[in-house]
Amino acid sequence: MESKLTREEWNEYFSSHWYFPGVKQSEHLAMFPEELPRRLIKMFSFAGETVFDPFLGSGTTSLAASRLNRNSIGYEINPDYIPVIKEKLGFPQSDLFNAVEFCEDFPDTGALSFDVLPYRYIDPHRLDKKTDIKKQTYGSKIDQNTASREEFYSVKEVLSPNLLVLSGGLRIRLIGVKIVPGTKEEAISYLREKCRKRRVFLRFDTEQYDPDGNRLCYLYLDNKTFVNLHLIRSGFVEVDEESEYKHKKKFVGARKNAERVDIEQRDKPVSTQL
Repeated sequence: MESKLTREEWNEYFSSHWYFPGVKQSEHLAMFPEELPRRLIKMFSFAGETVFDPFLGSGTTSLAASRLNRNSIGYEINPDYIPVIKEKLGFPQSDLFNAVEFCEDFPDTGALSFDVLPYRYIDPHRLDKKTDIKKQTYGSKIDQNTASREEFYSVKEVLSPNLLVLSGGLRIRLIGVKIVPGTKEEAISYLREKCRKRRVFLRFDTEQYDPDGNRLCYLYLDNKTFVNLHLIRSGFVEVDEESEYKHKKKFVGARKNAERVDIEQRDKPVSTQL
């Protein structure tokens, strides 16, 4: 009974997609949440059996196994992770029922130490820089097929005619949009209505961020409506003609055309019928 999955666990674990929070990459380059090995261990082992992780890393698999009453063996060739593993598994405070034993040499090969092994692992990566892996591609065929897939957001707040907050707290500034004080509120209302209950995605230009760290972008609705361009056509904003960006000519042309149409509408004679 200790190994039995509940009906809810069975339905969730054997579904086509899993949803659970990630974990901060603080102590290891590729840390994963404990929920991942916990589910796999419950799905494919019984209490009292032994789980083997050939790439132990920070020790998350062994921790999950211990909490599920499984034994575990982990193998890690980078000695820098030993203190991390020990801390995570509570060594040497483990009790009789959760004994943790570390073997830092190789008895079968003459008790060789890590330092003299010809294949000693040296991790070339540093954890002092943050990288958004969603924006990286590595030249594989998989990247060719997935690089064009959109990452969708929702608009949480419109702070100004060119500054918005998206889901996840991402702050973006619309490229090419210049605020007009007299129609600022109209522009904000226009954006709120345009993006209300819609998914949006982003496109980028050469310059990545503004001086305040906001992401510079072109904003599109999920139906590919170009929000920057439509906002400019509305007449509530001006075009930023001081900066350089790839859609500058299109924006200037759209604004002049909108002004021409507005003038024609105002000058159009009004007929009355008695």
